[in-house]
Formats: sequence, structure tokens, C-alpha cells
Amino acid sequence: MTTVHVLGNATVDVVQRVGRLPAPGETLLSAGLERCAGGKGLNQAVAAARAGARTRLNAPIGKDADATFLRDALCGEAGLSVEWRVLEAPTDISSIWVSADGENMIVSSAASATGLAAAEALAALSAMEEGDILVLQGNLSAETTMAAASFARDRGARVILNTAPIAWDMRPLLPLADVLVANGPEARHITGLSTAEAVQALLGHGCRTVVVTRGAEGAWLGNGDGLVALSAPKVSPVDTAGAGDVAVGTLAAMLAEGLALSEALGIALKAASLSVTRPGTMPSFPTADEILAQRAS
Repeated sequence: MTTVHVLGNATVDVVQRVGRLPAPGETLLSAGLERCAGGKGLNQAVAAARAGARTRLNAPIGKDADATFLRDALCGEAGLSVEWRVLEAPTDISSIWVSADGENMIVSSAASATGLAAAEALAALSAMEEGDILVLQGNLSAETTMAAASFARDRGARVILNTAPIAWDMRPLLPLADVLVANGPEARHITGLSTAEAVQALLGHGCRTVVVTRGAEGAWLGNGDGLVALSAPKVSPVDTAGAGDVAVGTLAAMLAEGLALSEALGIALKAASLSVTRPGTMPSFPTADEILAQRAS
């Protein structure tokens, strides 16, 4: 059975809801505050497990109360095994502002994420086998992420690279990505081009398959067979935070199951659209039963 390995960050998300996002220099009062488990690595692993994949998360955390909060939050997630890489750095935190129309702004700390050394990351991936899938993002250091991608390719595993967040030059990593997932601004940051043209440019950088997400409009899918636009279900958004992670994790799970790219991405877009209709990051993610229902629809 194919295993989805997720190497990435884990954060405690501190979510505040505001009527609108603040302007530079402006102070707003929120309608409340919530704390939940998050971080792109953790989110994508939870989404993959709930979509039915046997999933392993390797994520760095500290030795503090926030680390305990994260450990407790993932207890009972079926299909997900977690290997915490415990560091001296404090557990990372994400500050998330969500406006009344569902848009969000996020700032994350990265002391634990960037403190994960390449050697420790490779040790965490020692169980990876040929045919498995490795999911990576931009939260870890460039050195560690590159080492993990190279390790996976040497093992005969497929690499899914999510370009969020862009904290360093990802172009040297692109040829190692079997599937690259970027949103429009990220694709533009790397290529200097708009969405459809960016797909072609990213393919030219050596990516085998490129997915550029377009929020409520769906996504572009490009590979050697050409370029196609996939639509997303129309929903009324409540909170868009974490939707991209749902898409990446669900896509990985569907590919692990053997689905074709276009079908896998279609299911991933449905799952992401469902998540934006509910508040929170991990609490908004579709359950296993909801994923099954999405597949049948």
C-alpha cells in the first residue's frame, strides 16, 4: 500500500475574526479568538489521512505547552502516524486574521520549522519505499527541503511540492517535483507570469506536472498532455484558511490510490471548497465520510 509521507511544519493557529482585514498601520478589534492545530505540513497530513491514505507526518516542535497542544490535537486521527522531531526551539505559532467574507492574512513563526536539519529529516524518512509519495512545502529550510526531495527521488518515490510559503528561491528544487502545486501569486513570484502562462513556464523549469490553484475559480492543470482548466464547486465562503492544504493533502491521497491526475485534482477541489464553508483550519477539514460523499457526487 502506498504511503503518503508529509515532511513539514506544525503550528498552533491563533485565529481572530474581524469585519475586514486591517490596512497597514491600523488596529482592529476582533470578534473572538480561537486556538487550533495547524501549519501546512500538519494540515496536509490530516487532509491526506482523512481522504483515505496511509499517512506519516514528520514535523518539528519544541518542548513547550504548545507542543503538548499539538500532540493532543492529533490523537485519534485515523490513518495518521506522527513522528515529532523535538527541538530546542519553541513550537511555531501562526497568527491568522479572517474577515467577514472569508479572506485571511497569516503570519507564522518558523524557529522550529527552519531548525530541522537535513540529516534529521532524512532519518525521519528512512521508511520511505519505492512508489510512496513525499509531500513538501516551503516552511522548512531550502537545504532540508532539497535533501528530502533528492532522497525521495533516489528511493523511487514521487514528490509533491507545494510552493507555499515562498521563503527562499525554489527554482533549483523544481526539477525534483513530480507534481508542483502553487497558487496564482506564488506562480507569478517564481515566473513573473500570469496563471496560464505561468503553468507553461513552470513546466519549462523541469516540473513534470503543474497545478496552479485559482481559489473559487478552480485550478489549471498542466503536463506533457497539455493544459486544462478545472472548476471548483460554487460555495459561500466562511473561512478560506487551510483550503489550499486540504487540496494538496487530498490530491496526494487520491494519487496514492492510483487515480488519474485530473480526477484526483477534481476531488481535491471539492474537498477544499467544502472546507471554506466552515470556520477554522483543521476543524474545518472534511471528515473521511465527507470525502467519500464528495467522491460519489
